[in-house]
Amino acid sequence: MVRGLLLVLGLPVVALAFATVEQLESSADALKAKGDAAGALAAYEEAAALEPKSAHLQDEIGFLLAVMNRREEAIEHFKRAIDLDPHFAPAQYHLGVSYWLAQDEARSIPYLQTAAALDPDNAAYRSKLGQALEASGQNQEAIPHLKAATVLQPADALSWNSLGLALQRTGDALAALDAYRQAVDLAPLNADFRNNYGLMLVHTRRADEGIVQFEKILAESPSNDTARFNIGFAHLQKSELDLAIAAFRQVIAHNANNAPAHYNLGVALKNKDDVDGAKVEFSRALEIDPSLFEAHYMIGIACWQSGDFDAAAEQMRAVIAQRPDYGAAYFILGTVLKQKGQLAAAEEPLRTAIRLRPDDPGPYNTLAQVLRQMGDLEGSKKMSAEGARVKQLGESKLGVMLGR
Repeated sequence: MVRGLLLVLGLPVVALAFATVEQLESSADALKAKGDAAGALAAYEEAAALEPKSAHLQDEIGFLLAVMNRREEAIEHFKRAIDLDPHFAPAQYHLGVSYWLAQDEARSIPYLQTAAALDPDNAAYRSKLGQALEASGQNQEAIPHLKAATVLQPADALSWNSLGLALQRTGDALAALDAYRQAVDLAPLNADFRNNYGLMLVHTRRADEGIVQFEKILAESPSNDTARFNIGFAHLQKSELDLAIAAFRQVIAHNANNAPAHYNLGVALKNKDDVDGAKVEFSRALEIDPSLFEAHYMIGIACWQSGDFDAAAEQMRAVIAQRPDYGAAYFILGTVLKQKGQLAAAEEPLRTAIRLRPDDPGPYNTLAQVLRQMGDLEGSKKMSAEGARVKQLGESKLGVMLGR
């Protein structure tokens, strides 16, 4: 009996150990912390097989797939998580970010908005939504989210910079300046943030301070042509034309295909009365970037001022072909046609200029002259009166701004 008992006791014992969801999650978290995305993914997938209705686990799987650049698969898991629990904010957020990275803003923003609505005190959600809205041109809508993000996480330089961009584009220059300053204080080595700050200093008539910021960038990165270009722009704003020309030529020496540098060099040369040199630079800018309608406009202005009305009209029509809403081009075209004696042809572009730029007295007065020469004295009188009214209104607004 003893021997039989020993034989029974000597049989090998096989223990079937089943990991729980909690154990699998703990293992996945540990693997994720070590940077083993594939191992963590396998553990989460095993956990999800045990708990298929967990939105959290589907979201974790999606996140790891996204990290592994398997975006389409990741999106399907984020969608599954949302189907399981529409109020699970992380999945809404991750799906929104995935679509944003895929440059699908139409589908991205609603998910980011839902995430922010579900968890309005999450700085990352508010910041990313604000960034997405700002990048898609919805600046006014972006501002409250970016402001909330900077309150929730004051040390987030990216939120401050995005807030600066949105404020700048809505015309709040001083608030934008402060936001950019905050971004630079938090991330002093970020050249993009410092360039934005410097440019806003230039735009708020503090060009010398702006140049200091650009020079700090060049001290850290001598090859940063954006900063060098901005130095040229600052000198141009100050009418320091020789310094502007030198800066733009340096940029072009590093990159001969920099269309904005050629264009701004042309502006500086034109302001120095080097019209021929300016035309060369404007033409070169257009060769590099045919969509740069401003170069057509400036060539047209140079031709108009030198009396080449046919070329001026051609350039203004090129501007209008690219930018049908550019009122200044219609005004110059109408003026040129008037000077060529083509009065009937001049009337339409001048009326379009008035429609697009109702606060500019110039087109009213020029159209009044055209109508008078065409014998429409009543129409001419009406246009003259409108021009006088618009001019007076503009002067009144300027007086208020200057505190008079």
